[in-house]
Amino acid sequence: MKGLLFLHACVLLLWTQTAFVSCIDAKAIKVDELHDAIRLVCPETFYFLLPDTNNLTLEYKDANSGEYRCQNDDETLSIYVKFRTCDNCIEMDTASIAGMAIGDVVATCVVGVAVYLFASVIRSGPVTSSHKKSDRQPPGPRGASNDPYQALRFNSPKDEYDKLNTKR
Repeated sequence: MKGLLFLHACVLLLWTQTAFVSCIDAKAIKVDELHDAIRLVCPETFYFLLPDTNNLTLEYKDANSGEYRCQNDDETLSIYVKFRTCDNCIEMDTASIAGMAIGDVVATCVVGVAVYLFASVIRSGPVTSSHKKSDRQPPGPRGASNDPYQALRFNSPKDEYDKLNTKR
């Protein structure tokens, strides 16, 4: 119980010793976004140097980038505005991106089906060959090679033609 009382006392002490600070500066140039421009508004006693008014409307153009100053008799406030426009850009929204993704998937499926159908067609009709009958070798017995020469046989029984004619 004493620990809880001590904690409450510390929180109360910190709360009384701190000053309430507001993060909003009363002397700041206010920026309002419009549809195709921005509006700069000076505080009550301030005015812009060039047009000599309290507010200034700037269109979205690169030429309007720069530093703008509000002043009164003894103080000056400034803000730097930078416009970055893109003349050749295309605005993409969610529907456009989804449409491109779905179109890509559909096109891929169509190409895949077309390739499958083209490759699976059974070709019927006479098969023409570019080889002439004279170019083909007659089929030999099984296991025989198409080599026109007979292989040498070592360590085999001698044939009649294997012996040299030794008559004199």
